[in-house]
Amino acid sequence: MTNSTVFRRRRTLLLSGASMLAAGALPSLPALAQNAPVTIGVGADPVFTAFFVAANEKLFAKHGANVTVQPYTDGGEALNALVANQVNMACAGEPTHIVRLSRAELRPLAVTYQSKTYLKLVARKGIPTVDKIKKFGIVAGSVSEYVTGLTLSKMGIDASKVEMVRSGPPELPALLARGDIDGYFVWEPWPTLGVQQGGHILMTCGDVGYTSTLWLSATAGWLASNKEVAGNILKALAEAAEITRKDPPRAAQSVQAVTRIPVPQTLNSLKDMEPVVRDFTDADLNTANAIGQFLLSKQAIKAPVDMSKVLQRGFYKG
Repeated sequence: MTNSTVFRRRRTLLLSGASMLAAGALPSLPALAQNAPVTIGVGADPVFTAFFVAANEKLFAKHGANVTVQPYTDGGEALNALVANQVNMACAGEPTHIVRLSRAELRPLAVTYQSKTYLKLVARKGIPTVDKIKKFGIVAGSVSEYVTGLTLSKMGIDASKVEMVRSGPPELPALLARGDIDGYFVWEPWPTLGVQQGGHILMTCGDVGYTSTLWLSATAGWLASNKEVAGNILKALAEAAEITRKDPPRAAQSVQAVTRIPVPQTLNSLKDMEPVVRDFTDADLNTANAIGQFLLSKQAIKAPVDMSKVLQRGFYKG
């Protein structure tokens, strides 16, 4: 073979590769490959226990999926990674999804956790009832602020008479202990830490009509080529959720193995939540639309979102 023949063949291959890259073909190849690796972004928190169990006990592989679970600080960071195409799937709560729908075509596939008690209203000593709270600590734009609004509505309290103090979750117990706020409605472990610093629980999110859920989502483009593997991942998570419900200590060991969260902390958290994989219900849709309206009223989103067109009802048939 002459040097000119070799050169022509190399040039043909290079041009072919450049044409495929320009057409977007090369980046899509891994998504279509057999047993292609899938990275799922989650928060580093016990509410994501099913993911850690499935990873540690190799349940994803059992169900034919090549999965890596990537913990982030929280569900919001995991969804940011999904929007940026740094992961293939991600799990987070309702508001966290809705505020990102304008930036990416996310497709929530199923509920992977639910609880009527994981969010709690903590009040400082000397505040016996909700109507005595004059300063609420809130995590703005989150279910913390949403559930606080539900509380005021349910108790018939004029929101204009109550001061809202914005904060990150870790700062809330200290603000309560110093008397800078009278109470806060937020997720664990911050209510438990507030109690340890002298506060007490007044009610849970279920008392004001809210059931918190987490959704597992993919981008529309990835899902179009990977419906089967997405279904297998949900089957693995369903098995992991069942293990978690039936054997919490076993599940807590997996959480510790992946995240180093101490077993007692996970066991305490599991008392307040139900790891479950299920399809979306009418109640989920109504709550999602209500949260969307709340976020619109707070200008956290710029336009209404029709969640009936976003939630992939019927995708999970377990």
